[in-house]
Amino acid sequence: MGAVLAWVSACAVLLGSGGAAAQSTLEKIRQQGYIRVGFANEAPYSYADASGQLTGESALVFKHVMAELGVPKVEGVLTEWGALIPGLRARRFDAIVASMYITPLRCKQIRFANPTFGVGEALIVKAGNPDAVQTYADAARADKKIAFVAGTAELGHARLAGLKRAQQVVLPDFAAAVAAVKSGRVAAAAFTSLTAATLAAKDDAIERAEPFTFTHEGKSYRGEGSFGFRMEDAELRDAVDAVLAKFIGTEAHLAMIAPFGFDATNLPEKTAAQHCAGQ
Repeated sequence: MGAVLAWVSACAVLLGSGGAAAQSTLEKIRQQGYIRVGFANEAPYSYADASGQLTGESALVFKHVMAELGVPKVEGVLTEWGALIPGLRARRFDAIVASMYITPLRCKQIRFANPTFGVGEALIVKAGNPDAVQTYADAARADKKIAFVAGTAELGHARLAGLKRAQQVVLPDFAAAVAAVKSGRVAAAAFTSLTAATLAAKDDAIERAEPFTFTHEGKSYRGEGSFGFRMEDAELRDAVDAVLAKFIGTEAHLAMIAPFGFDATNLPEKTAAQHCAGQ
């Protein structure tokens, strides 16, 4: 009898564990009332303000979406850019909320919601731009070095533009890239045009070079970014897309993102599926 009872108890535990494991991420975050998200502290997209609150274009849009889905709180987990996708897949957090461009390579690792913004690129240079570097091609021709944050799309674009490996200085975060420019270690650092403008506005020793949209072999690489989720979280991604479809481009949305330097020219032009397909 004792053996039978033990077997029944074991079955009950296993069944209970199976039920808990079957709970989706969307169900979990609704039940607990919050979601943890990875961010890389990049203004104006997603960063911690002076009070430690998560803010920026991506952060506020994501908070709006979560509120619509019945999740009132968003907790940020500060993460180096190159560790965002590994951290998501390792379940350190349940979404990436950053300026992450949707690219075919990244689409093989995570699911993206439809884009919330579109933006070109720009280089940060010393004040006065002493090396006269405006684009990746300029640096490639002049044999100048450019700093990149590890894992960013700008690095891939620069390689397509002909920047040699010896000219690429890959650093862990945005502050390190700016420091490399100021110290003279590199001639420039590559960012999205809005990030570059935000950084330059805070420091008289640097400036933003002329913004540009990178093109290669007739294809435009204007970056469009959004939120990232684990591959198994299609339900959560689809729920987010449904809210975004009703919100992006509305007057309320444009008013929300205006304080961060975004306007109607930054509205996305493609879907996540198009970007994932390399279109």
